Amino acid sequence: MPRTTNLTNKPPLGTLIGKRLKEMDKQQKWLAQEARISKVYLCSIMNGRAIPTLATLKQIAKPLGMDPFDLVAALFGKKF
Repeated sequence: MPRTTNLTNKPPLGTLIGKRLKEMDKQQKWLAQEARISKVYLCSIMNGRAIPTLATLKQIAKPLGMDPFDLVAALFGKKF
């Protein structure tokens, strides 16, 4: 059984990605595969333990159908 994402303790970037995954009814594993990054790295990004490059944010944004600059804004603390 897949684990549900707890969005209450995540930084803004993790919250934004998590909300979009829920809207799409997709899991982090799917996003990691589509973005061509490891599941561990994606989890670290979502939990604020890793700071992704702009190229990585673009890779994450594409399968989510998002503008990479929305992810950049969230990385710097803007809440959505």
